[in-house]
Amino acid sequence: MRDFFIPNFGIESASMKNEKPFKGKKVYFSNTVTGMPDTERDFGWKLVQFMKENGADVLSDFVGARNKKEHIRMFLDKTGFDREKEPNPWFFVRKTDTKFVDEATHVVAVVNGPSYGVGMEIERAILKPQRRLDETPILCLVREDLLRDLSFMIRGVSKKEAPKFQLKIYKNISEAKKLINEFLSIN
Repeated sequence: MRDFFIPNFGIESASMKNEKPFKGKKVYFSNTVTGMPDTERDFGWKLVQFMKENGADVLSDFVGARNKKEHIRMFLDKTGFDREKEPNPWFFVRKTDTKFVDEATHVVAVVNGPSYGVGMEIERAILKPQRRLDETPILCLVREDLLRDLSFMIRGVSKKEAPKFQLKIYKNISEAKKLINEFLSIN
């Protein structure tokens, strides 16, 4: 039996020790769905599972789905969307996503490629205090080799504008999990 716990972000999760360090956190996970997919297709899935295993309520877990079919199934299961009642799904998706962003205590966004939706969700979270909602800590993750092409609109978010906004660079899934762990443990 060890006297202390050293997280290793992938081999042993906190749930194996019955620890839930992210308990009470409502996370909106944002990642491109229809835009440029991650080169590692299940990257978002692994991040969502990591957060959930450690106690976070990931409001938008369907965004981390491993493929489009799974995404649609998970979205339908979570939201109860009925195509027969709502022929224009874009209104329902926008309403649902903005509701989840407003409800979130934290936002974790993968910003590896262009996505109108991800940008709008980040901006909505930044502007929450203007709508008399609690300021929300935001973590944007960008893979090191994609930083050069990152949108200036994300890179240009200042501490004055959004004091709880963080842009962090990672090289692999282990580093991304470590950054999320630090973010959700401190904020």
